[in-house]
Amino acid sequence: MKHLVNVNFFEKCIVIFFGFSVFTSKAGLNISVALLFILFAYLFISNKNYRAKIANNKIFILSISLYIIGLLSTLIYPSNSADTIYFARKAVFLLVIPCLFMINMNAENKSLAIKSLCAGFLVAVVNVAYHAYNLGVWDGERITSFFDVGRWSEMLTYFLVFLLPLALDNKEKKQKKIIYLLLIVIGYVCLILSGSRGGMLASLMVTVLYLVVYKRDVLLKLSAVLLVVLPLLMFIFPSKVNVVENRIGSITNTTTNKSNSARIKMWESGYLFAIDNLKNNPAAFFFGSGPINFEREYSTYINSVNKNILSDYPEFSFRDNHNGILDATNKLGIVYEIMFLVLIALITRQIMKGSPSIKHSGLNVIAAFFIIGMFYTNQLEYQTICFFYLISICLPSLPERIHA
Repeated sequence: MKHLVNVNFFEKCIVIFFGFSVFTSKAGLNISVALLFILFAYLFISNKNYRAKIANNKIFILSISLYIIGLLSTLIYPSNSADTIYFARKAVFLLVIPCLFMINMNAENKSLAIKSLCAGFLVAVVNVAYHAYNLGVWDGERITSFFDVGRWSEMLTYFLVFLLPLALDNKEKKQKKIIYLLLIVIGYVCLILSGSRGGMLASLMVTVLYLVVYKRDVLLKLSAVLLVVLPLLMFIFPSKVNVVENRIGSITNTTTNKSNSARIKMWESGYLFAIDNLKNNPAAFFFGSGPINFEREYSTYINSVNKNILSDYPEFSFRDNHNGILDATNKLGIVYEIMFLVLIALITRQIMKGSPSIKHSGLNVIAAFFIIGMFYTNQLEYQTICFFYLISICLPSLPERIHA
């Protein structure tokens, strides 16, 4: 019994530390994954029942298999130790998914995870306020917190759509609902200050879709409030609102906005690169060009078809395709990416078996992940770890659990 209590205490410590690190520390995220891996290895070796749970769960088997496939892919092609080491380090979170998911299937741990996320978020908000204060007058500068602006805005997006169903859950205590709503308002302010068009678009799309499907009465009330609040803001802060309007309006501008036109060109070039590999280098198509080697081969390909691409598209990137699925396919191969999508599909099916509010939070986060993934590379990054942490909270609790 003492052994069990110690393990449970260790699990709770990891949950709290991990949740707090989501918005505050890359090192904290790395340490959290390392601690989960140690716990996973210990339980797997010492506990027969634990091994049986892993073996009988398709999600757990697939997540571990996905890590192995990724490693083998880099060994098959480009057979570069740098690519293998990079993947082994960056994708280790795939190995701890079984441990993380089982920990957060515990109802008490779910509560601790949400509280630690909120605490870390508030600390990050204080940092944003500090940066904003030092600016003196805000004129559209992109303000971040402890992470770079891209990662910060993506994590913010996941957090906002995650909290929304909890804030509108009729079974939730009124005090908690008010706190969640306040955090959502603060989060949207931070998202606007970050200037992330992808984050704003994803959060808006998921929020509206969720309200239309599940909370139409709230959508009507929110629309009425915005009809009053937005004109007031335009009257009180005309220059600030104009900055935000221009930023949001630039999302659909593909003619004069160099970032947008470059992104579309990157999508096209990434797709054509994949097709070229299928025809001329099948090993690279099926197993990827490698997360590091990709830049060299992609640059060679682009320069062979358009040497003037940087003069035509100054913001064109040779390092990634600015699209999660396309980028992962080119770097890790179509075999890996199909398995990754199947993993998300299995997790989605499992989340669907949970209680409504937390289930909707999980579906919102998954939808946001793929919407943001249309514009950014996001399948082997720090925000990917945070994505899996959030959806682990959304799995059915232990009393509800049905093995995948």
